Amino acid sequence: MTETQVQQWVEMFGSLGYIVAFLLPFIEAFLPVLPIIVFVIVNVNAYGWFIGTLLAWLGTVAGSFIVFLCFRRFTHTKYMKKIQRRKAVQRLIHFIDRKGVIPIFILMCFPFTPSALVNIVASLSHIKARAYLIVLLVSKFIMIGLVGWLGKDITSLFSSPLRLATVASVIIVVWIIGRKLEQHFMHASKE
Repeated sequence: MTETQVQQWVEMFGSLGYIVAFLLPFIEAFLPVLPIIVFVIVNVNAYGWFIGTLLAWLGTVAGSFIVFLCFRRFTHTKYMKKIQRRKAVQRLIHFIDRKGVIPIFILMCFPFTPSALVNIVASLSHIKARAYLIVLLVSKFIMIGLVGWLGKDITSLFSSPLRLATVASVIIVVWIIGRKLEQHFMHASKE
C-alpha cells in the first residue's frame, strides 16, 4: 500500500476513518480470514504509530473478548457440547486448565496465531473472564505494536532493500516461533 493510497483511505472515510480503523480489527475477531496484519499496517500508516496502533488494539481486544464471552455464554448448548467431546479439544482444555493463561498469552503475542480458535477454546476452559481480558490486553498490544512498528513506513520498505530484508526476516522468525509454540501448546499429544 503506497502513501498515496493511505491518504486516499483517510480522505475517503474522513472523520469516520477512526471508526473504520477500529471496526476492521474488531470484525477480524469474528471472521479470522480477514488480514489483521493489513488492517494494522493501514491504521499505522493512516493515523501514525500511536493512534493507529491504539485503534487496532482496541478493536481486536474488543472483538476477541466478545467472541470469548459469546462462546462462554453458549457453552452448555448441544453444539458446544459436541465440540467439547472431541478428544483434541478436551486435551487442549485440560492443558489450559492446568497451565493457566501463560500459554494463551504467548500464543496471542504472535500475529499468525489463529486467535479465533484460541478465543473459542479459552471460552470452553475454566479461565475467568477477567484474567482472559488481561491476557488479551497485554498480548494483543505486543502483537499489534510489533506489526505496527514493522509496517509504520511501508514506502521505505520498497526503497530500502536492507529494511525490507530486516522486516521480512523478523516476520519469518516470528512466524516460525509462533508455529512452534502453537504446535507445542495447541497440539500437545500427552496433555
